Parts: sequence; C-alpha cells; structure tokens
Amino acid sequence: MSKIQIPEALAAHLINLPSLTVGHVFLGFISFLALYMAGRSFYHLYLSPLRHYPGPKLWAVSRLPWNRVNMKGRITWKIRELHGRYGPVVRVAPDELSYTSSAAWRKIYGQRKPEFPKALDGRGIAPAHINGRKTLMTEDQDRHARLRRAINPAFSERALREQEGCFQGHSDTLVKQLRKQSRLGAVDMSNWYNLLAFDIVSDLAFGTPAGCLTNADQPWIRIISSRASAYVWVQLAVQYGVLGLLAWFTPRRVTEARRKHMALTEAKVRQRVEAENPGRDFMSYILGNETERLSNIELVMLAGTFIVAGSGTTAGGLSGLTYLMLRNPAAYDRLRREVRGAFGTEDDISMVAAQNCAYLRACLDETMRVYPPTPGSLPRWVPGEGEMIEDRWVPGGYAVAVNQFAAGHSEHNFHRAGEFIPERWLELPPGSEFADDDRAAVQPFSHGQRVCIGRSMAYAEMSLAMAKLLWHFDFELDDPADDWWIKQGTYIMWEKVPLMIKLRPREDLDTAA
Repeated sequence: MSKIQIPEALAAHLINLPSLTVGHVFLGFISFLALYMAGRSFYHLYLSPLRHYPGPKLWAVSRLPWNRVNMKGRITWKIRELHGRYGPVVRVAPDELSYTSSAAWRKIYGQRKPEFPKALDGRGIAPAHINGRKTLMTEDQDRHARLRRAINPAFSERALREQEGCFQGHSDTLVKQLRKQSRLGAVDMSNWYNLLAFDIVSDLAFGTPAGCLTNADQPWIRIISSRASAYVWVQLAVQYGVLGLLAWFTPRRVTEARRKHMALTEAKVRQRVEAENPGRDFMSYILGNETERLSNIELVMLAGTFIVAGSGTTAGGLSGLTYLMLRNPAAYDRLRREVRGAFGTEDDISMVAAQNCAYLRACLDETMRVYPPTPGSLPRWVPGEGEMIEDRWVPGGYAVAVNQFAAGHSEHNFHRAGEFIPERWLELPPGSEFADDDRAAVQPFSHGQRVCIGRSMAYAEMSLAMAKLLWHFDFELDDPADDWWIKQGTYIMWEKVPLMIKLRPREDLDTAA
C-alpha cells in the first residue's frame, strides 16, 4: 500500500499548529478575563443599584482595596476618612454601604421583623463557624434568643451586685501591684488593664481568677493576644472561599494559639461543671437555669466568647480613658477632683458609688465615642426584597453597616467631634453648643436584640477600677507627645501598643505596701 504524501507546506503548518493553539488559548483567556473585569466594573459603576451612592471608584468595582487596607490594620482609620470626604453614607465595596447615623443604627440593628441577618462571609466579625461550631455572635435569630435566655440571669443587676467582692478584690490587687511597680519608673497601663480585666472575667466565668495580676506570664492571655492580627487572614479566606486552605499557610503559632485557647476553655468549663461546692459565679446562674439547659459544647463556646469579649472591652475602655484624659488636662483635673471629693476613704468606693460619679460616667461615654472598644463595622444583609434606610431604597442581598469609629467622629453627629469633651454627656444648660449632638449615633455595645449583654458589667468594672486608681495615684504620660492611639492597628478590636504612664501615689495617704 502506498503511503499518503503530505505536502511540505501543509506539514510545516501542522507542526506549528500546537504552539499557535496554546498561544491563542492563552491570549483568548487574557482577553476574556479583561472583558469580564471591564464588564463587572462597568456594571458596578453604571448599572448597580448602589451606583448613585458616593465613594471611591476603585472601592465600588472591587473588594481588593478594602482588603488591602484591612490587612494593614488601618481599615478603621480609612473608613473614617471616607465618611469625612463623602458624607454619612459611603459605598465601601461593590455590594456594601457604610453609615454613621443613629437612624441607620435603629433600622439595621434594631429592626426585628424581618431581622437584618449578620453578614458572615468574611467582611464582619466572624465566619459562620469557628472550629466547626457556631458561637453566640454567629447564631441565627432563634438560637441566639435561646442562648440569651439561658445566660440572662448571670448578667442581671442582682448577679452583678453579688459579684462586687470579685471586682473590689481584683481592683485592690491592681492598686497594690502598681504601688510596687511605680517605684521602678513608668508602667505600661495598657498591659495592667489587660491583666485586671482577664482576672476579673476568669473569676466571674469559672469562680477562679487566672492569677494574671500576680503572675503576668500566664499562657492564656498570651494566647488570646497572639490571635488578633491573624484574624484578617481568616476574613480574607472566608471571602474568597479558601478557608480550608488557610491551614496550609497559617503560622504555626496562630494555629497553636487557637487550639490552646479552646483546650484551656474546655478544661476550665469541665472543672467548673464538676465542682462540688462552687462559689457564686456567673456559671452558677447559667447552670441553675432550669428553663434553658445548655450542653457542655454550648457552655464552652459561651465561655470562650465571654473571656475574649469581656476582657478586651474593659481593658480597651480603661486604656482609652487613661490616654485621652491625660491628653486633656482640664478633663483629667476635673475627674480627679470629683473622685477624691466623693470618697473620704478608700472603703467608701463601691460599685454603686463609683457609677454615681457623673463626670466619671461622662468621661467613659466620651471615651466610648472617641475610642470605641470595637471600632469597626458589624455588617448585616438587607433582608427580602429590600428595605428603606435613611429614606432611600436598598435592595435585598446587599451588605449594610454602621461604622462605630466613623459615627463617633462624624461632624454630622457631634459638635467639635475631633475633641475629647466629656461635658457633652452631662445635663446640658440651655443654649449649649452640644445641644444638637446625636448621642444615639454612638452604640459601643451595638444595638437591638443583639446588643452586648455585658454592657452593665463593663461600665461597673471600668467605673470602680478608675475611681480607685484616681483616688490612689496621680497620673502623667511618660511621653506627652506620644500619639498612642494613632499608632494602633485595628483587627476587629484595637491592637494596643504600650501605654507608658508615670504613677505617683498620693502624698497625703499612707502608702505603705
């Protein structure tokens, strides 16, 4: 049989065909990708239902600018800047709007039916599951309501009063330790507040303190501190659907920190549940609630949330107040005079009495405005077909949020918003320059049915601790020019840097330690 002869020109063409095809495919893919991105950008800029909202164009077409700033820990500062430039409503992503008004707080977080469900796709405070389990912060409406009913007795006014000995004891230990440390030079008050808060929250949760104030080298507190900045990686992975791959790239110290945190929490809960003669702690109220019985897993997840959120809020508030009052000498002097005038002896300082100090409460409220413990946003999905928010229709399926930091610093909400002025929270005289301040725009513990259950506890703890410290010590910034808060990154909460303070025990007191 004769062989088929292929013309040389055709043979040469066939030989080169594979390389040309690969090149064409690659160029075609690049062209398709470019057209796709151009089409998406065109849609987001000119066809999207959010196209009329102000904001930077790059942020409107892609989530990448938001993620880039978030990874650097500067998203809180950037969102405040954008609101200052564009106004009370800003488009911060192709599918997300940021607000700063009290009306937005009431609508987005206060509406019950239909509820604006939490956005748990990586842009908010947590993914839907942590370690395969939901938490109080990520449960749906019905489950969240059940858990709240179970733990409500532990956060009642009665329960809080019964724990005064715990608050007093740890605050006294802090004073004693600071008397010793202040002789050696400036002390890092941010760290000491963290130790105080962790001891209190551990004692409240499990009936035993962690011992941080007497031995600062406690593994648990180091574990929690090491997790903060790593959280942005979790957010990024959840957004792009690669959470399962994150373990391959997560630093071992972060993985170990998460594992140890859960192990320590489980061990503490187990010990507390098995205790034969436990004291009267918060767990006793939860375990004694016959109406809503919780499983051991639910107890572990609740305890883990309480430890992290409870300690971080109080420590952050005390740190912020210390820095802000010392940067404003008139406020510091008035607060110190109020505390020392209200209490003749240290024994007079009780939780109730400390909370009755009007200027102290005003200073705490102003701190919550200027330096909120959770400074970012808690995004929610617009439910159903859509909702009216600030008299404008927002379609269902888009994310909306009030940014805490931007709301507190907005000139639309507060006169002289960039200044620390506690007087704005006192009873105002007629014609006050702060009469038009929108106080409801500040919601440091969130708003609505998911408002932080530990709000009263946090204010009681901060009031008592600050009253005792101001009664015992004079404060001074070690470096008056230190822009302490501006240097901090935000990873859900503030990543606090050392706050170096010179403490001088009052000369008119017996300072024997």
